[in-house]
Amino acid sequence: NPTHPLSGPGDDAAVLPIPAGNATVLSVDSLVSGQHFKIDWLNDWHPPGILARRLLRGSLSDISAMGGTATGVLLSLESDQLPGFYSETFWEEVDTEMQLHSMTLLGGNLTRRTTGLSLHATVVGHVEPDRSWRRDSAKPGDRIGVTGFPGKAAQALDQLQSGISVTSPDPWRSPASRQSFATTLNCKLQGTACAIDLSDGLGLDLQRVCKASGISAQIDIAPLVASEDAPSPSQVVAGGEDYELLLVVDPEEIATVEEVALETGTPFHWLGSAETVHDRPSIEWRLAGERIETLPEKQGWDPFQQ
Repeated sequence: NPTHPLSGPGDDAAVLPIPAGNATVLSVDSLVSGQHFKIDWLNDWHPPGILARRLLRGSLSDISAMGGTATGVLLSLESDQLPGFYSETFWEEVDTEMQLHSMTLLGGNLTRRTTGLSLHATVVGHVEPDRSWRRDSAKPGDRIGVTGFPGKAAQALDQLQSGISVTSPDPWRSPASRQSFATTLNCKLQGTACAIDLSDGLGLDLQRVCKASGISAQIDIAPLVASEDAPSPSQVVAGGEDYELLLVVDPEEIATVEEVALETGTPFHWLGSAETVHDRPSIEWRLAGERIETLPEKQGWDPFQQ
């Protein structure tokens, strides 16, 4: 196995080979009590196993957004519950995620803290250098689409915090993995995609793509609010923590994207197109063709401003 670690847990560091002709892809993500969840949520509706799933799939989503294949994970945990760390369900879920995504737990670090809980996951992967997806490669005329249903995670969290019963698995506690979709699509595209992981909100993350690529965008969110139990337009645009993928591709790649979405069982929705910038990058939001005039001023989570 060209990606099987030569050394891992039990040594001071992991030694991981890289397949010939590939580059390494790295991403780190965190869950911190008081910021991403509350300690008193660790009950029936948010058991420790859910923390493991959210942590790992959040980091994995970044690898998918680069078109990369994940191979291993480093975990760092800071807890006032050492030794033991809450329950075996956390480690059982880690093992489940490793098997599901053909990844290896490479090692990590455990630290005792006086209060609270911090979890950090660094996911390691690989991608062919000229096949990596970036935020700065979109161009006017490209089509914009998303996997899944951005906004559903924010809707589920709002309901859970309000005491409303939510059927599990839901998009907030159990974000979908788009690793299979991303790796399969990257093998079949004629060119490469412009992509970003939707972790901070569709509005803010699309702004980042527009700024990096020097484009504007026209978006119609009708496909995301069509069902009776759909999230609100505000949740769709500014919700965050979806861990879905936003893709911007050449129109000639549309059929390939749809084929891979069907092959991998991935819901996919075309929302609009990249447009030429006339003054500065901007986004025009529409709902069933009608311009949306009222949306949250902050269209996502920006840690540098909040």
